[in-house]
Amino acid sequence: MLASRIPRPSRWRAAMTNRTTLSFWSVAVVAILLSATCTSTADSHSFFASQLTPRSPSARSPSRRSLSARALATVEMDTVAPLESTRKPRRSLATVEVESTAGPGCVNAFPAKPLCKFVDSLLSRAIPVLDGGSGKALYIGVYQTYQRFHRDLPATKVYAYGTSHKTASYPGPTIVAKKGVTTRVTWCNRLQDRQHMFTQDYTLMAHMPKPKKGGIPTVPHRHGGETASAYDGHPLAWVTQFGEHGPTFSSSSSHSHNSSRSAASSSSPSSSSTSSSSCNAYVYLNFQPASLSWYHDHTLGWTRLNTVAGMAGFYITTDSNGDERGMKGWLPPWKRTVPLAIADRLFFKNGSINYPNVGVDPKVHPNWIPEYVGNTIVVNGVVWPYLRVRPAVYRFLLLGASNARFFNLRFQCASREDYPNFVPPLHGSTVNFALIGSDGGYLQRPVSLSSLLLAPGERYDILVDFAAARQGGACRDVIVTNDAPAPFPGGEAVDKNTGVVMRFVILNRTPFTAPAIPKRIVPIPSIDFSKIHRVRWKKLVEEVDPKSGMPVRVTLDGLRYMDPPTEIPIQGSNELWHIINLSADAHPIHLHLVQFRVVSRRAFDVKSHRNNECSLTSRSKPSCYTAPEVKAFKNEIGWKDTVPAFPGEVLTFWVGWYGQDGKPFEFDPTSGPGYAWHCHILDHEDNDMMRPLKLRKK
Repeated sequence: MLASRIPRPSRWRAAMTNRTTLSFWSVAVVAILLSATCTSTADSHSFFASQLTPRSPSARSPSRRSLSARALATVEMDTVAPLESTRKPRRSLATVEVESTAGPGCVNAFPAKPLCKFVDSLLSRAIPVLDGGSGKALYIGVYQTYQRFHRDLPATKVYAYGTSHKTASYPGPTIVAKKGVTTRVTWCNRLQDRQHMFTQDYTLMAHMPKPKKGGIPTVPHRHGGETASAYDGHPLAWVTQFGEHGPTFSSSSSHSHNSSRSAASSSSPSSSSTSSSSCNAYVYLNFQPASLSWYHDHTLGWTRLNTVAGMAGFYITTDSNGDERGMKGWLPPWKRTVPLAIADRLFFKNGSINYPNVGVDPKVHPNWIPEYVGNTIVVNGVVWPYLRVRPAVYRFLLLGASNARFFNLRFQCASREDYPNFVPPLHGSTVNFALIGSDGGYLQRPVSLSSLLLAPGERYDILVDFAAARQGGACRDVIVTNDAPAPFPGGEAVDKNTGVVMRFVILNRTPFTAPAIPKRIVPIPSIDFSKIHRVRWKKLVEEVDPKSGMPVRVTLDGLRYMDPPTEIPIQGSNELWHIINLSADAHPIHLHLVQFRVVSRRAFDVKSHRNNECSLTSRSKPSCYTAPEVKAFKNEIGWKDTVPAFPGEVLTFWVGWYGQDGKPFEFDPTSGPGYAWHCHILDHEDNDMMRPLKLRKK
């Protein structure tokens, strides 16, 4: 996969020294800290069962529970010694001058002691589950609250979704919808802060909101949904707690479901306390196949800040009366189905999130950084968690929830040489897993993999057999590791911290032998290339400051978001898109409204193409291509709405502007404010790497 990628240019290497990937943190933190002993705690094996049990507010934070003798036998090696380093920390603008509104600058920002891995259970973060298939309207607000990401960190300020201030947390409540049953959600902004907890850079995008009354602009987007554009979370449909809203905000939609909200659960605020001017009432028809999508903020120029602050959650569509009816024999039950939102963060010693406020080129963009990359891995709001599992098959719904970090995931057995620190690369064997679904639902057939590249915004559905891993007693701990450089693919290599994601402790129980996965899961139609109505060629163009050599913007075809739309496909048509990546980064390309099918990738000569010495399309010039076409990777054979375009390659995908079932949408996609397509590195998206997408009728 990496063979055809080009190295990062020297100017990007210079930028990496001054940008806030902050490998400085991962080195300096461990060099100045004292020793610590870390011990795991016990937990139940059921994820969804724990979410349905009401908990007190104190139980929402990771807790230390006493270990029974039986549990201790399973985790007696669960200790992590302090890490050491002989390298000297690098000085950079970002690491020296960054400050937090909640605490001191970076010179005092190190945690008081090491953040030990695997001391907090994944289940210590209780994620509420909302029934989106009951027919009752749901209420979800975004609130300022505090939650603990790690046993040894103070509570962290977040902007998080919840049915009330008391239940708000990161990730937000999981919405479980049913195919064919409409889900109505009233999303309300309840943030009282007049100013964001992170520093905003108003030099980035034209028309990005700057509320006159103050406040945090928000608008939710269901990523991966077939949704009318009025309910898609248009970047300019934002609202604030103080009644201001963007130009595409619809007052009719904010009132359209006030009557049905009265049928919502008692956790919803009364209609008198729900101001329509600070709410977006959205309708999701759920005609798509069973799949994992997710919701997050999508405000123009504010997405990166709001998402790091905590505005994200799962949206799961089920289909028990359709495709999933025949899967009960081999698909793990809900008690062994675990959604995993994998992200990264930087923390100050007082627990607050560190989002740097000094740009890599302050004379152009005072506060913008090309990629926010943290040194601490967070899964479902818990830092380096562990989860006790039975020797059985588990289903994991994976979500790439980082702003910019890619993860190349492996499940590896820990051998005797790996205890007690679990420093990658591990010496144990790799546990293969079965990929059964991607962004848009189940695959046509399962795929056996030993590793999986997870880009920001991507989702994958996998099965891991811990019974097979445990067989013979050789493997009792499975560590999820990561070896993807950041930024990907030409950035800095992972270290002892960023190379580890989480730990699974396999309980010493009677193994459960699962039925074999069928060779065919669901039918997926083949692509008919004879019915292509239009072919589009799109360039990913990086703009560099000629004086500093630093990146200042990455665009789609050199255009900005507020430029007139150029992608205006005909409803019901088929198109072939070619994404030409002229930059040094991999960019996860996301299309709203539709799912598409990856066709191929092909390497080309970037320098010759820039110099107009060759062509990708014309036969009158030499070809720019340097290698044969490579078909879609194994993990990309299903429906996708987000896919990485690698540097120095042309990514090709097929897209039909109608539903996944081949039928017209159940709504008019040509009405309303329209959609968008963009890079899902949020720091790029917020700096004009996004374009409007407007459908038209035949």
